This record gives sequence, structure tokens and C-alpha cells, in this order.
Amino acid sequence: MLRFSTFDERGPSAAWPLVRPHLLGANDATFAGTVAFERGEIVCTPSEAKPPIALCLEVDAGRAGTMMLQTCLLQQRQEPYRLFEELARHRIKLFLEKSESWGLLDPARAPEAFELFERARATFVAGMVETDPFRSQNAFRDSLALGVFASEKLLLRRTELGLHHRYGAQGTPRALGVRVPIEKAPDLLKQCLSPEFDTVLVPTPWSAIEQREGRFSWEQVDRWMIWAKSTRRVPILGPLLDLRPGGVPSWALPSLRDPAKFERLVYEFVSAVTIRYAPQSPIWLAAAGVNSNESAQLSPAQMCQAVRHACVTIRQAAPAAKLIVEVGDPFGERSPADGGAIGAIQFVRMLVSEGVRFDFVGIPVVLGDAARGTRDLMQVASMLDRFISRNEMPPILVSALAAPSAAPREPGVGCWREPWSERSQAAWATMAFQVAMSSRKVQVVVWDRLRDDAGTGVRDSGLFGPGGAPKQSAARLLAFRRRMREALGPAPTPSTAAAPAS
Repeated sequence: MLRFSTFDERGPSAAWPLVRPHLLGANDATFAGTVAFERGEIVCTPSEAKPPIALCLEVDAGRAGTMMLQTCLLQQRQEPYRLFEELARHRIKLFLEKSESWGLLDPARAPEAFELFERARATFVAGMVETDPFRSQNAFRDSLALGVFASEKLLLRRTELGLHHRYGAQGTPRALGVRVPIEKAPDLLKQCLSPEFDTVLVPTPWSAIEQREGRFSWEQVDRWMIWAKSTRRVPILGPLLDLRPGGVPSWALPSLRDPAKFERLVYEFVSAVTIRYAPQSPIWLAAAGVNSNESAQLSPAQMCQAVRHACVTIRQAAPAAKLIVEVGDPFGERSPADGGAIGAIQFVRMLVSEGVRFDFVGIPVVLGDAARGTRDLMQVASMLDRFISRNEMPPILVSALAAPSAAPREPGVGCWREPWSERSQAAWATMAFQVAMSSRKVQVVVWDRLRDDAGTGVRDSGLFGPGGAPKQSAARLLAFRRRMREALGPAPTPSTAAAPAS
């Protein structure tokens, strides 16, 4: 097992909040096991006793915020490790690894990042030599916060270089999209539908389109598809097979226990949607959330067959269609013990090896609710890197990007740097958009919610407030999208460069 000691002013902690704790194995893949707090220690009991494992959980990282963070892979032993020492050690290790893989090992190429890194390392040493456990823990916490800041500075320099490499000679006609609320007519949202949204994701909720079996209602989707055509926006339509919570209508839920019947119902729904909208040549979001197994208990073979079935059904009506398969749980918090979930990368590799034909992988990056918590930008970039580094990986769309503009009431939401606000949402959104678009396989980023009072998604995560008032995030995100329409030119040197918008 793994044991991690935690302390307060009086000695070993009397209690410790365990928020979404889970174990990780090699390549940050989820590892089955249990995590509990016992007598001042976090006790991790993996399903296998031999391999090294890591712990990931939400922690208060001081000035860096409250977010999901992880330790390095550690050998299992009875003697406890110190939690914040191992969290800080992992961030220092991550900084060095990314410096090398991104070609930024020379401090002159990212001086601000390396200055913070040296402070993080010096503070880490101070924690090592401190004899009082609580003061030592505080030093490691400070080192962790500095490490987060250093790694994000490094990432912003890499992002700047990546953007100028990809778009230095020529801008891009397609970069930013938004998921629209189909329950509202486009005319009611004119002030929010900026021309900088060159792509629109038009949802096709099964429960709204087919409220009763065999009876379809098209009005909501029709008006948005007509609007997309009239304004020359690229429409993404779907998901058609949606196995995320709430994706299957209540009348169809009993069929999940009868695979043959469920397959028939899916075929009828997907066929109806595809036949109706194929003439408008949308990009099809064929499936979403299948690998997480939150709504259905499918075997890997059944998951593969479900996605194949949806893709084949779409191509029967639209042979040249471009298809997206959106993965669930891209950060890997669910293990096979959680209803038979499969890791996102493993799932994509399985689909490719089984010959399922699709054109894009959709990756949702949604933060700031009790179900997913908060991640810093380096974790977002590292997750995208894990996908991009696979040679067999198709091109990528960030199919949902979201963070709230107000501190939610629910516990376990976390925060980035400071409690969520319009200011922190704007900084995170602008930087996350740039981080994604600087990555070589990412084609488009879709913001997940247009307005706070319309559609679904993380509460307060709209780019516009109730009534359509633009937030800081809308102004800054749309401004940078506008800039990307023209060539960015050569990357400036660190001494003359302004950091990417933050």
C-alpha cells in the first residue's frame, strides 16, 4: 500500500478531505484501488500489490488554488510518504520533463519560468531540512504553488512559440466554436453570436427530439441549422449516440438492459437525424461518453460496436461525412472498477485497431463543477500531449471548453489561483484556448456554453451573462480569435515578447 502523512499545528491531522481521490499507474492511466483517511494518514490500497502507483486528489495548493494534483509514481511500502513533499516533487519533475520535451531546457528561452522554478526548488529544499512536520508541510505547499506558477509560465512560452509556428505565416479561418442553446431561437441571441464563432455545435438531444418513441420534433434543431447555413457557419451536429448521464431519454432507459432493442432504438434515432440533415453537410458528432460507462454497463466489445453502429448509420445517408467521437473522462479519474470504464486513450486506440472509421477525436475540457473540480493549465496541456503523441491518434477538437465566472456553492469545485470570478474565468479561458490551438493536432476549440441563462453545462460558465451582457471572457477570447485570422508573424524573443494573453 501507499501511505501519506498530513499535519496540522497540533501534529498528525485529525481529518483530511478526500475529494475525488484516485490512483494512477504508468502513463497516468487510472489504477484500480481504494483511498481512505486513517489516523492522520491517507491510505491507498491498490488492486495489485507490486507496481509503483501515484495518488491524485484535490488539494489546497496555497496561492496556486485548490485543484486536482498528483504525486510521482512511488514504490509501495508501509512507511508513509509526506503528501505535500510528493506533490511538490511531482510538479518539479513535470517542469523538467516538459522543458526537455518542448525544447526549452535553456533557461534563456523561458527566463521567467526558470526563475520561478529555482524558487520552487529552493523552497523544496527548505522543506526537506525543516524538522517541524507542520512547518515542513507548509514549505512543501509553497514549493508546490511556485512549481505550478513556474510550469504555467513555461507552458505560456511554449504556447507562444507553437502559435507562431502554426499561424506565423498564415492565419486560420477556423478556430473557435460555441455550443448553442437550441431551446432559444437564433434571433433572440443575435448580440451574442459574434462572427468570430466560425463553428457552431448544434446539440441533438434525443429526449427533446424524440420525446416519445417514433414521434420526432425538429423545430429547435431546424432553425439553428437554417441559421448556420444563412450565416455560413460550420455546423457540428450531435452527439447522436450520447451515453453521458441524461443522454438517453427516460422512455428508452429500460432498453439498456436489452442490447438488441437498444441498438434498434439508436439506429432509428440516428437514421432519422442523419437523413434529415445530411443535405446540409454538417460535421457529425457521432458519439459521446461511451467509454465512461456512466449510463450503460457495456463491455469493451459492446462499446466498440455501439460507436461503429452509430458511425456506419451516419455514413449510410452521408457517405462523405466527417465524424467526431468524443471521449469521456479525458483526465482519467474513472477506473475499470467504476462500472467498467475504459481510459480515453485506450478507448480511441481500441476503436482505431478495430477499424471503426471516424475523422476527429473530441476532447472535453470542462472545469469548475463538483463532478470534475479544477485543473491548472499545465495539466490541460499534459493531457492533450498524451493524445497528440500517439501516432495513430486522429486530429483533435476540443469539443467542450468551460470554466465558471462565479464561485459555485458546491464543495469539491476547487479554484484556479483565486475563487472563480469573471476575471479568473477570462484569464483561464483565453490561455486555455491558446494552449489548445498551439497544439499541432488540435483543429477547433468549442466553448461549451454561450449564455448563463440558456442551454446546459457548468453553472455561470457562459461567455455572456443573463440577457446577453458580455463577460470579460467573451471580450478577450473573441479578441484573440480575431487576431488569429491574420498571420501572427515570427515568434518574439523572451526579452521582447509579451506573454500570451492572460
